[in-house]
Amino acid sequence: MMRRKAATVWTLVFLLTGGVAQPAALSEPSAADAATPPARDPGSGGTPSSTVLSSGMIPADRLRWHIPDPEYDRPVAEESLERARSGGDRAQELHITRVAERVNEIRRPKQLKLTLDDAVRMALENNYDVQVASYNPAVDTTRIVEAQAAFDAVFFTNIVKNHVDRPSGSQLAATSLDAFQSSYGVRKVLPSGMTVSGQYQLNRTKTSLSFQSINPEYTSNLVLEMRQPMLRRFGIDYNRSLILVARNDRRISQHAFERQVRDTLRQVDELYWRLVQARRDVTITARLLADFHAIYEYLEARQQFDITPVQLAATRANLEQAKADFISRRANVFNAEDRLVAAMNAQNVNLADETEIIPEDLPQTPRLLVDRLAEVQTALDNREEIKEQELRVANAELLVGRAKNEELPRFDLTFRTTHDGLAQNADGSFDEMSRSKFIEYFVGVEFEMPIGNRGPRAAHFRARLQHQQQAAQLKSTFEKIILDVNLTVRKLDTAYDQILPSFEAAQAREREVDSIVARAERKDINTLTTELNARQSLAGARRAMLGAMVEYNISIVDLERAKGSLLQYHNVVIPEED
Repeated sequence: MMRRKAATVWTLVFLLTGGVAQPAALSEPSAADAATPPARDPGSGGTPSSTVLSSGMIPADRLRWHIPDPEYDRPVAEESLERARSGGDRAQELHITRVAERVNEIRRPKQLKLTLDDAVRMALENNYDVQVASYNPAVDTTRIVEAQAAFDAVFFTNIVKNHVDRPSGSQLAATSLDAFQSSYGVRKVLPSGMTVSGQYQLNRTKTSLSFQSINPEYTSNLVLEMRQPMLRRFGIDYNRSLILVARNDRRISQHAFERQVRDTLRQVDELYWRLVQARRDVTITARLLADFHAIYEYLEARQQFDITPVQLAATRANLEQAKADFISRRANVFNAEDRLVAAMNAQNVNLADETEIIPEDLPQTPRLLVDRLAEVQTALDNREEIKEQELRVANAELLVGRAKNEELPRFDLTFRTTHDGLAQNADGSFDEMSRSKFIEYFVGVEFEMPIGNRGPRAAHFRARLQHQQQAAQLKSTFEKIILDVNLTVRKLDTAYDQILPSFEAAQAREREVDSIVARAERKDINTLTTELNARQSLAGARRAMLGAMVEYNISIVDLERAKGSLLQYHNVVIPEED
């Protein structure tokens, strides 16, 4: 895919052959496999037989059992519901129905199944922040041309008509004068600071003076002039410095654009995984809410026997609180969908549509081994912030040189030669001038220095301070990037290390619930409260496992961002202009 961005020659290339460079995905069971509950050991109190991670990976069937997706695990729920109906298990049928009804609350009239690759592609094509940032390199390219235009040749002309009619007290002074003056020429500034110009002047003078031997009088002049500064504004370094500054500013804009693309990719990655988390969290909460309903209805049915109004009211309060919690988590799904849609800004889906975004990718769990020092070195080599700041330091150094030059006195040398011609008509004066019989020469020296020179000295001192400031900012940027990599690596390791304990916690909480249900001699209020607390703990453990997996996947992206290699990670190429 190739797309020209916003009237610039920048191009974002997404290599379809690679897609997103994710770790190897977990193999997901088919609907038929997932419909069959995991095998359990006899007498184990409901403990699944496969609870050990194989090569550091969680068994996919147990993963989907704990954190099912509302869409892709829907067939499993339907098959379980059919088995409950055919087996006459009314309680299980009611439980599955309630869970399904709650999960269906996040469904919308339209559905869009989306992979992470698709989300990235749409964002690169349509994201407004990327489009806005793509204008800046083109804008700064015009500033380069503007700086180079200082050395373009300039054509100039000047035409004056002057008529004088006034009394005179002397016969040597004319009472009337009719003068016409015109000049045409070209002027150009050279990189050394020299200004060269050539101009042709044609003047016509008609007077009432009786002693004027040629009347009207035509004069032609060819003037060639060179003016060279010898101190202030002398030299190629000074005169081309603004071009170099403009080029560096354009490179800064280029790196800023790459940084905006990087930040957008990172944002899409996180929003995608947050949507995955929010959707599965809704299923976890719907299960818990169904358990609350079942326990509350059981207590309500027994309120005439051994359940007091206080106990029933307390359970009802917990049930309503669970409903409020579900509403909040349902809103999290809608918010996550809207944020992802806004980031993608795709034409086939927008915020005005009621579209359910269904992520197709599953969070990854294989461990990513990293060498912190190598990652730090990669970040120092690749991060756009360092490249931008290095260019700012270079610009500040160029401006120091300009300010130092402006502090010098003005000492200019001027050389001018003029070829003159005189006749009664224009043609005659031009012919006379072209024979070069009358040639003038002029050499001039101009010197100027402000008394005290305080202004240029202050400007030079300010430029030096700004250069030192940018150099200090560069050192600070180095330190911030090293810190960013260290924190990201630690976050990555921490998130991965939390996956297995949270999975084992969910396994243990599930065994605890099974044990309470299986060993309860009678369902009194204490037993049901203990069961309810255990189910809440189970839901919390499942959320912790889901959160750890999502944070691990986000941390992988954060590490690539911290290294400055997120574009390569997503196989995105931004060709650079020459």
